[in-house]
Amino acid sequence: MLLLKQPRILGLSVSRLFTETPEQVSKAVMHLFLGLPLALCALSLVSPAPIPEPWKDMQDPEFQEAVESGHSLIRKILDDITKVHKSWIPTGLSLDKKDSSKLEFLKTHLNLPEAPALKPLSDSFTLGACLNQIAKGLKLHQTLLTVVSKLSPAKSEMVEELLCDISDLLLQVHKMQDLKKLLSNPEPQAVSVSQLQETLAPKLSDEYKSHVAAHLTLLQLRDFSKDVSRTFRSMTVPSDSDN
Repeated sequence: MLLLKQPRILGLSVSRLFTETPEQVSKAVMHLFLGLPLALCALSLVSPAPIPEPWKDMQDPEFQEAVESGHSLIRKILDDITKVHKSWIPTGLSLDKKDSSKLEFLKTHLNLPEAPALKPLSDSFTLGACLNQIAKGLKLHQTLLTVVSKLSPAKSEMVEELLCDISDLLLQVHKMQDLKKLLSNPEPQAVSVSQLQETLAPKLSDEYKSHVAAHLTLLQLRDFSKDVSRTFRSMTVPSDSDN
């Protein structure tokens, strides 16, 4: 004989629902409401986490491809900096050594323009602001390298390759701005080639000071490039296959 299973409500069969005491029914209801938050919590653990607000504009594949291209270029620039420094700067000045007190004095004396600061992406430091800062920093180092290499008596041929890579990365940043319809910052360039050359020429009176200026420029470019590299890594949104 086939027996039909009775439906259950709140853990009780229908027939028992009308025979149990009010206390027993109340206990079943309490168990339901105690278990519901745990069930919802378990569901949240298997659900994909929502993408934070600053990254929502960066999910499309074309932008992600541009980010990866930019990251490849900044890695090449970091590699170029080491090679340029080795071929251009005397062994007494190293990218790995802490600046001596004499070098600190010359750094203050030369007063080279500083790179703009990069911060982690957030609601207050948006994608548009971040890309503007990167573009501004790249233009500044283009100017610095151009002027310092012109005033240096022993310019490295690799400087031109480094300048080309910086130009390529600047174009890539502009492409990223265009993809997101972000207007570039209309602020004028911090310093022009002619202005900086006029300011630095009297200070670079000998070969050593020229080498110090080149060393400090490459050191600052390396630190800025590392910040840019970290920023590009933070712009990478994991694909569904990575989750």
